[in-house]
Amino acid sequence: MDELQHYIDTPGLCIAYDPANQWLYVEWKGEHDEASALRGGYEVLRCLQLRPCAKILNDNSQVTTNWEKAARWVGEYYYDQLAQRGVEYVAWVYPVHWAVRNSMDTAMKFVTRPLVVTFDDLATAYGWLQHVAPPGAG
Repeated sequence: MDELQHYIDTPGLCIAYDPANQWLYVEWKGEHDEASALRGGYEVLRCLQLRPCAKILNDNSQVTTNWEKAARWVGEYYYDQLAQRGVEYVAWVYPVHWAVRNSMDTAMKFVTRPLVVTFDDLATAYGWLQHVAPPGAG
């Protein structure tokens, strides 16, 4: 991920396109709540309009707070919007802090599409996303 094309780079959220892997890299950092989760989600959707892609590496490993109030919105609406914009695969990395993982687990209960797989570390998520079937394969 050396030559990322950054769209947003703030203390709480980095969104970049990885041209070597042809995916969007979304890195959430620090404290997040319902409002920041929604703002960030809409930023990702906006970036997908600028750079459509079929894969997202969604890294929550550095999130330090629970965003439980936004979990249903993320699982039902946001991920459906990703799918409508052509996203087929999401590798979603859990936060290091166990207490914060509940938000992701709650959101996953509502996801119907795209295919979302959760991981405990970035390296494993990265590897899976690199080897998952390319768009349109089948």
